[in-house]
Amino acid sequence: MKITIQALMELAVIVHRHSGIVLKKNKAYLIENRLQPLLEEYCLSSFEDLIARAKTSSQLTSRIVDLMTTNETSFFRDKRPFALLKEKLLPDWQVNQQQKPGHLNIWSCACATGQEVYSIAITLMEYFKENISSHTIKIKASDISDSAIVKASRGLYSNYEVSRGLNPAQLKNYFTREEPHWKIKDELRSMAYFEKMNLLQHEIEYGKFDIIFCRNVAIYFSKTDRQRLFHSLSACLKDNGVLIIGATETLFDINEQLQRVDCGGTAYYCHK
Repeated sequence: MKITIQALMELAVIVHRHSGIVLKKNKAYLIENRLQPLLEEYCLSSFEDLIARAKTSSQLTSRIVDLMTTNETSFFRDKRPFALLKEKLLPDWQVNQQQKPGHLNIWSCACATGQEVYSIAITLMEYFKENISSHTIKIKASDISDSAIVKASRGLYSNYEVSRGLNPAQLKNYFTREEPHWKIKDELRSMAYFEKMNLLQHEIEYGKFDIIFCRNVAIYFSKTDRQRLFHSLSACLKDNGVLIIGATETLFDINEQLQRVDCGGTAYYCHK
């Protein structure tokens, strides 16, 4: 079923209000493809009917946003940030702790189905090794998608999903087989706590973090919303905190509170 320009514009308002994602007119085919199953499920004859129903149903609105959220991800997606974490950021954090056990707080802002979170956890295990239990480690994992948060918190992945980014040793060391899935081991799962979150929500309690991953999220936002987001995230960084964004992203003309630091072919941001 084709979507009219008017219906597209109304859906764009709904999606932006609840997620910050900007839907443009050239996304009509994507919207039709992703939302068509909802029309069939609710026995609706048009996208206008879907919009009318969504205005009186927060559950349906949530499902629309869920379907329009991009959750494409994989373990160790773009390996460079995880190499940066292991080779630079964690050693620097230990120096700031004077090599003593400390509290390490990390935030994965758009955790999708959890692969980034568990890639971070595996990196921590590989770095700290047998000394990991001497540190208090918490990984906050948030996403706008209900279904993504549910899947991430379960930590269950198909053969296809674990084949994307994990090497055989990592699969053996950090997962157990629960047919037909692979399950992340409890010692890694216990590092993370999951929360549904709209990153543009006002007056939200973020917390303070040593390291924030916010990769390939703001590319779907307007410039004004990107500025709001990174202003909030900069306020969430501890004094020596670090922000990691996507490889193709930049904070130029977006945030003047943070400075870019280039390191080994990748980059991170910290307070000036």
